[in-house]
Amino acid sequence: EAIEENVALLAEDMDARRRKWRQFREHIVNMTRDTFNEILNRKGSSGDLEFSHSEGTLDLCVQKDSTQESTQTKDVKALSGGERSFTTLALLLALGERLETPFRVMDEFDVFLDPVARKIALDTLVEMAKDMGHRQFIFITPQDLSALKTDPRLKIHHMKPPARDGRVGGPSQQTLDFTQSSE
Repeated sequence: EAIEENVALLAEDMDARRRKWRQFREHIVNMTRDTFNEILNRKGSSGDLEFSHSEGTLDLCVQKDSTQESTQTKDVKALSGGERSFTTLALLLALGERLETPFRVMDEFDVFLDPVARKIALDTLVEMAKDMGHRQFIFITPQDLSALKTDPRLKIHHMKPPARDGRVGGPSQQTLDFTQSSE
C-alpha cells in the first residue's frame, strides 16, 4: 500500500513538473516571437514564428513591409538575399536572447546585406551585446567597420588581409601554416 501511495505521489509530481515545463516552454516561445518581430520592426518589416513542438518544426512568416499585408510570405526562399540574411540574423538574435551561453560568435553575418540593412544589423548587434554585459560577443566580418565608434565595452580588432598568391588559376587565398615546428 505504501508503494502504491509513493507511485501515485510520484506520478502527480511528474504531471506537475510537465505542466510547469510546458508553461515555461510557452513563455520562451512567446518571448522569442516578440524579440524576432521587434528586430524585424527596426527595418520596417514584421514577422512571426510558428513553433510546433509535436512535429519538431519552426516556421517563419515575414512581412517585408509591416504596413502592407500583401508583402507577407511564409516561403523564406521568396526573400532577397539581404532580406533572408536579416531575417536569419533576427531569428538567431531572438533565439540567442533565451540562451544562457557566455559567448556568441557570428561569422560573416552581413555579407549579403545592403548598406541600410547592414547599418541596422550592426547597430542592433552592438546594442544587444552592450545590453548583455555578462556575455561576450564576437562578430567576424570582412566588411568595413570604420563607422562604429569604440568605447570601453566595444573593441574592434582589424586583421591584416590574407596574403594572395598568383598560382595557376589566378589569385587565391592562402591558409595559415599550423604545423608543429621540429625545433
